[in-house]
Amino acid sequence: MTSTIAVAGASGLVGSNIVKEALERGYTVRGTLRDASDESKTKWLMALPGAADRLTLHSANADDGSGFDAALSGADAVFIACFPPIYKAEDGTPAKELDRVRGYAEIVAPVRNGCLNVLEAARRAGIAHVMLCSSTSSTNPPEGVAIKTETNAVSDAEFQMSEGKFTSAEKIVMETAARDFCVHHNMRLAIFLPTMMLGPVILPQHLEGDSAGFVTSAVRDGRTRHDKVPAGSMSVSHIGDVAKLFLAAYEQGARGRFFAVYDSVPWRDLYAELGKHVPASIMPAPLDGPPEEPTRFDFTRRDSLGVAMRDIPSVIAETCDWLKSRPFG
Repeated sequence: MTSTIAVAGASGLVGSNIVKEALERGYTVRGTLRDASDESKTKWLMALPGAADRLTLHSANADDGSGFDAALSGADAVFIACFPPIYKAEDGTPAKELDRVRGYAEIVAPVRNGCLNVLEAARRAGIAHVMLCSSTSSTNPPEGVAIKTETNAVSDAEFQMSEGKFTSAEKIVMETAARDFCVHHNMRLAIFLPTMMLGPVILPQHLEGDSAGFVTSAVRDGRTRHDKVPAGSMSVSHIGDVAKLFLAAYEQGARGRFFAVYDSVPWRDLYAELGKHVPASIMPAPLDGPPEEPTRFDFTRRDSLGVAMRDIPSVIAETCDWLKSRPFG
């Protein structure tokens, strides 16, 4: 494999794993992050097998698109994974407390516009293949559906914003803008929809994130995310499998939306699995009564990519064992 790909957001949870998977497959990789001189991030990426010969890191800022021209020049595809959820406004106000004007301007628009800045740089570079990381928060239509598919589970941005769900709305607004741009410029677009991603991480900073934090807090800090087991459910995947989905879609010429989760399971079951690896004394209070029905997915499109997704008990066990080994000292 001699192809060159660009990864926007190479120091992020998803982006760093795409870099790792791509290097393992023999790709030359150009990664972007806000500050390529930040050794607290770059040293972990440059320590990946193959990085010394085939990974270069570039400073780039999606806010204004600066730096992407150099990183994307000569690349065959761009993998965009530089837009984690924005939960707070510029002054620290929680997103859910903002009015419509501020919510759009400070939570939704930066993601939409940033994505378009990266896409415009890709267009200038002649890149025709785009792999975009979104989220299952873009798969919640107002009326709901019994079994979600990538085509029937599409959020209504205006409805989400009317309910103050700006962090969720940012994803479907980004997807829509990216789709329109790619259609107009004849670029292939594949969109991936993960939720909680577990498994070993590449940068220690990721241990504090929303995904790894579910296990990190229990194994390392002796506390759980919830005081009482929630009645709802959570969709989970192994971060390495998510990266494999990205590369599989690129290599197979796939386009459109793809769920990037193993499945959705009740929090009750997640805590039952976690409880096999941590002291019972730190477990949250049990749920009163039965859990709510978990989200049901049709994984036909995901499975068409040929990636064997690891099951949730295996993923939780691997993550716990890895954390207990104190991987970062």
